[in-house]
Amino acid sequence: MDTPSRLLLLVDVAELGSFSEAAKRREMDRSVVSKHIARLEQDLGVRLLNRSTRSLSLTDAGLAMLDQGRSLREWMYNTQALAENLQERPTGRLRISAPGILGRCIGFEALRRFRRLYPDVEVDLQLEERRVDVIGDGYDLALRVGDLEDSNLIAAPLAPNPLLIGASPEFIERHGEPKDLATLSRLPALTWLTQQTQLDFLPYRDANGHEQRLVLNSQIRTSEVEIIKRGVMDGMGIGVLPAFAIYDEVSDGRIVPIMTDLPLEDFGTITLLYPHRDMPLRTRRFIDILMDIIGTPPKWETHIPGFGQMYGKGQAKYDGVPLAS
Repeated sequence: MDTPSRLLLLVDVAELGSFSEAAKRREMDRSVVSKHIARLEQDLGVRLLNRSTRSLSLTDAGLAMLDQGRSLREWMYNTQALAENLQERPTGRLRISAPGILGRCIGFEALRRFRRLYPDVEVDLQLEERRVDVIGDGYDLALRVGDLEDSNLIAAPLAPNPLLIGASPEFIERHGEPKDLATLSRLPALTWLTQQTQLDFLPYRDANGHEQRLVLNSQIRTSEVEIIKRGVMDGMGIGVLPAFAIYDEVSDGRIVPIMTDLPLEDFGTITLLYPHRDMPLRTRRFIDILMDIIGTPPKWETHIPGFGQMYGKGQAKYDGVPLAS
C-alpha cells in the first residue's frame, strides 16, 4: 500500500472512529490497518492519532491530513467519473443503497432495465434499513424515504410519499367501515416499525389545517410492507400503506381504501442521494431509468382508482367527525 492509499485509510479510520470499523469496511485485519497508519505516520514524520484503550482522536497534524485525504478521495472520484464519461457506454461498478421497501418496489425493476441496457456494468444493490455513509462506504447512489437528516450529499427529490389506509372487504363486513377518527383508532392495525422509523400513527390535518397524529391500535408491527399488505388482505386489521407499494390490490378489490375524506400528510419524500454533481455516466443512466419508472405524476398512483381525489388531495382540511375525547 502506497502513501496515498494509506491516506485514504486514515480517512476511513477517522470517519468510522476505530481501526476495527475501518478494517470491516476494507475487509482486512485490524492489525493490518494499525500497521498501515503507523507506517503513514513514519513516512510523514508526524503523529496523526492519539490512541487509548477505548478511543482514538486526531492530532492537529491528523486533522490536516484528514482534509488532504478527503480532497484526494474526491479527486479520485471525479477523475474516474471523467474517464467514464469520455467513453461511449457506461462501464465499471455501480453501488446502490436502498431500504428494503424501496428496493423491492422500485429498485429491482430499475436494476432489471439497467442490466438489459448496460450489461458491462456490475451492480451492487444493497437493501438495508440503516442510514449508510454514502461517501465513506463507497456508494454511488442511495434511495431514501421519509424525512432526511442534514447532509453534505446532493439530494434530488423523486416523488412524494402519500399514504393510504386500507382494509379487506371481509374485515369491513365484520367491523363495519369506520366513519370517524375515534372508531378508526380502536380498530386493530398492522403498522410499520424499523430501527430507523416507526409509523404507528396517522399524520393528518384537522379542520383548522393543523397537523395532527392519530395513534393507531397497533396489534402487529413489522418492517415489511409486504407483510402489512398480506395481513390487511387476510382481514387481520387495517393498515397504513405507502402508495408506491400498491399494485393491483385496490383495483381488484382485495384492499379497500377507508376514511378517504381524511386529509393525510405525505410520509416525507422519496429522495435520491449522491455524493457529487459530476457523477459517472453509469450513475446518470441509472437515475434516468428510475425517473422513467416513477413518472410524473408517479405511476403507482394510477394503480389506485380515484386516488387523486382521496385523502385530501383536493381539499385543505378535514371536515369529518373529530376524535372523541
